Amino acid sequence: MQRCIYCGRALYKNKSGKYYLCSSKCRSKFKNKKNITEIEKAVSVMINGILVNYVVGKLEYEKFDIACAIRRLIYKNKNIFIKTNDEVNLKVSLFIK
Repeated sequence: MQRCIYCGRALYKNKSGKYYLCSSKCRSKFKNKKNITEIEKAVSVMINGILVNYVVGKLEYEKFDIACAIRRLIYKNKNIFIKTNDEVNLKVSLFIK
């Protein structure tokens, strides 16, 4: 299954010709590479058996950007994992590999 390279959601319709992006919002945010790595570093420091909702509450970024960074770390980088086969939501616990 293809996933959006910004937000990690399942890709049903590609909105970009060159990259796999699911929406125009992801396409516009994908251009800012510095912000992407900054959020991923902040998220990866906090994670160890905690809920996504806790991470969203502690960081001062947009909820969408934090959730996208978590999905990228799970599906693309495979640095963290979840114990369920469901999509990532606010009530999922995150664990470091």
